Amino acid sequence: MQKAVLKAINFHIDLLIDTEEFVKQINESTYQNTKNENIENMIIAKQSEISKISNFKRTLYEDWKNEDITREEYLEYKQKYENDIERLNQNIERLENEKQKYETQNQSHNEFIEKFKEQKGITKLSGDIMMELIDCIYVHENGNITIKFKFEDEFKRCQEYIENNKNVLLKQVVSL
Repeated sequence: MQKAVLKAINFHIDLLIDTEEFVKQINESTYQNTKNENIENMIIAKQSEISKISNFKRTLYEDWKNEDITREEYLEYKQKYENDIERLNQNIERLENEKQKYETQNQSHNEFIEKFKEQKGITKLSGDIMMELIDCIYVHENGNITIKFKFEDEFKRCQEYIENNKNVLLKQVVSL
């Protein structure tokens, strides 16, 4: 069982190193930087639109008091402007979340990968190594084992990031 666990750890380390390289290639691409700039520009545009609508909303009351519009028109426009502002705020929040997700994933240094890389090429298992890298090991009745590594959520996020941005990697391969 020790040999199998040792082999699985080394295989997982190699997989993490490859994953780190893919993430690095995506992060260094001009496409990703442009994508982040586009998100920021969209946020600025939506904030500008909110400001414009807020100005319309402020002048609306004066228009009603000056009897340029009826009370019903005032209430209708006021509700429309409030709905528009709410919709734009929701869009900004969604864009901010997307931007945050990108920036979080864009960190070139993943601490969990470093923990595994420190153990690259190990030839002997120790309790310390197992405590640092493995969450638990399941031994099945048929003798098979399942290893649950630590930091699986972070690893899955990296895989999702690569999957969501595989077009960037493909463009780099095609341009070679």
